[in-house]
Amino acid sequence: MVDGPPTADQLASLIEFSIDAVVLVDADGIIRWANAAIESVIGYTARDVIGLRARDLVEPVDRDAWHALVRELFDNPGTPGRGRFRCRHQDGNIRWTEGVARNLLHEPRIGAIVVHFRDVTDRQATEQALKASEDRYGHLFYSAADIIFEADAEGYFRFVNPQTLRVFEYTADEVIGRRFTEFIRPDYRAQILNHYYRQSVEGRPNSYIEFPALTKSGREVWLGQNAWLITDAAGRFIGMQAVARDITERRSTEETLRVAEAKYRGLVEQSLMGVYILQNDRLVYLNPKAADLLGYTQQELLDAPNAFIFVHPQDRSLVMEQLARLGAGGVPSVHLTVRGVRKDGETIQAEAYCSVTEFAGQPAILATVSDISDRVKLEDQLRQAQKMEAIGRLAGGIAHDFNNLLTAIRGNAELMSNRVKHDPSMAAEVDEILHAADRAASLTRQLLAFSRKQVMQPVKIDLNEIINSVARMVRRLIGAEVQLNLQLATSVSNVLADPAQIEQVLLNLIVNARDAMPNGGMITVRTANVHLDAEAPEITQANIAPGDFVMLAVADDGIGMDQATKARIFEPFFTTKDTGRGTGLGLSTVYGIIRQTGGAITVTSERDKGASFHVYLPVFTGETQ
Repeated sequence: MVDGPPTADQLASLIEFSIDAVVLVDADGIIRWANAAIESVIGYTARDVIGLRARDLVEPVDRDAWHALVRELFDNPGTPGRGRFRCRHQDGNIRWTEGVARNLLHEPRIGAIVVHFRDVTDRQATEQALKASEDRYGHLFYSAADIIFEADAEGYFRFVNPQTLRVFEYTADEVIGRRFTEFIRPDYRAQILNHYYRQSVEGRPNSYIEFPALTKSGREVWLGQNAWLITDAAGRFIGMQAVARDITERRSTEETLRVAEAKYRGLVEQSLMGVYILQNDRLVYLNPKAADLLGYTQQELLDAPNAFIFVHPQDRSLVMEQLARLGAGGVPSVHLTVRGVRKDGETIQAEAYCSVTEFAGQPAILATVSDISDRVKLEDQLRQAQKMEAIGRLAGGIAHDFNNLLTAIRGNAELMSNRVKHDPSMAAEVDEILHAADRAASLTRQLLAFSRKQVMQPVKIDLNEIINSVARMVRRLIGAEVQLNLQLATSVSNVLADPAQIEQVLLNLIVNARDAMPNGGMITVRTANVHLDAEAPEITQANIAPGDFVMLAVADDGIGMDQATKARIFEPFFTTKDTGRGTGLGLSTVYGIIRQTGGAITVTSERDKGASFHVYLPVFTGETQ
């Protein structure tokens, strides 16, 4: 403990044991004294430096600065001088020193320039590194193509980089001190404030958000902004720093793509063709029509383990083989006509165009599919109609030629009958010739009816009256095991037809129904007034004008027929009966009469579920048909 002012010895000790080097320099710049600490600074002892010029301890590169300091000390002796100089250490390395010098030459007790200096090499290196970093990041800050700014806790700009000013078209004075939300489009401001409020409350260090901003000229600029919270030592929020990029062009491109995608997605979703995308043999996308074609929901199809289970078993290998040709050195697309299997088990005919595409960044197969079942059915009906027409022309030609021969045969037989009427045995043989000619003539009439070349005598008739008349006779014809059930409309419109031919149609249909029920059953005959529009299959199949018709239906609960039989049922000479039990002209005659009358006939049947024939005759309006 020292009482009173320090003594000279105490002051000398303080100087001697100071960690800073201390030297006394005379007016000529010669070092007259140095403390022991000088060795720790520049490696030389006090004895080494006494008598040297102080400037010689300073590296040449800094001597001008040293001379300037000395001049300042002499010009302003009452003011300390400060400087930082490089000195060469005894070990040969350069050391940075920082000193304070004071001109005390006029002080009698000292009479020298007192210089205190210390080694600041490490601090100099740190400061230089810091300056280099500041220069580097400052360059980035000022030359960045992104918007960079800092705002206080209230959102007021503290500083902004030049790019901020370029984008918003303001000067620095117009921006600093204003809230950053003033530059956001008004309808987005509340959302942005709420976003940064949540970030601060949740303590998230950084966040990203996109929003529209407005420039000085009113131009809209979309920004994508990353922001960091700034907190003090106590963790309190004191502001934020942000880097934002102009994403206007990207947003515009995205919006264009979004609109285009929405448009084309709408086209695909509303398409009348099924669109499927397959990847690794599974469906990864399909539109509503695609699901409708197969009778499943879209999710059911997407969940299916394999897409090929919806292809008819007999067509699967073909489809897989054709699809394998797509892509990598193969063909660009394939066209397939295949059968599909619906959820309800129904088989549909489909036409598919398949090509290679990409889905979720991976190769896939795009298939556009249309249901052509109706077209295939119409094509089958057209081929059947053309075949029937060709057979009809052939049958008509044969019938005409055969009828001419029969005329000659019957004429000669009648002449012979007059000559041999007194010879019973010869007369009997001639009668057989006449009976055979009559049977052949009947066959000829049936052929002519099928070919629609038989002469008709149409009159206005009530179909119910014809049916009631035929029913009385036919009940005895069909036998006791078969019941005839009449379900006639109370009143049906008149039709223009040949009564005898309509009776023949009815008889042939009832007899055909009876033959289909060898063990007995029920034949139902119905009539009704119906209207058929242009899209009705009866109209399109028969190629007749739409309108009002009288329907005659004859149905049985017999053995029915398969599709192959049904396709040929109206062909002449086609029969499913045993040899000798039928000519195969019954239903073909019915077909010919109905078509010649201007009507249509259809049949529906399944094996063991009976058959139902529907005849449609145009209503008689009093005008020429």
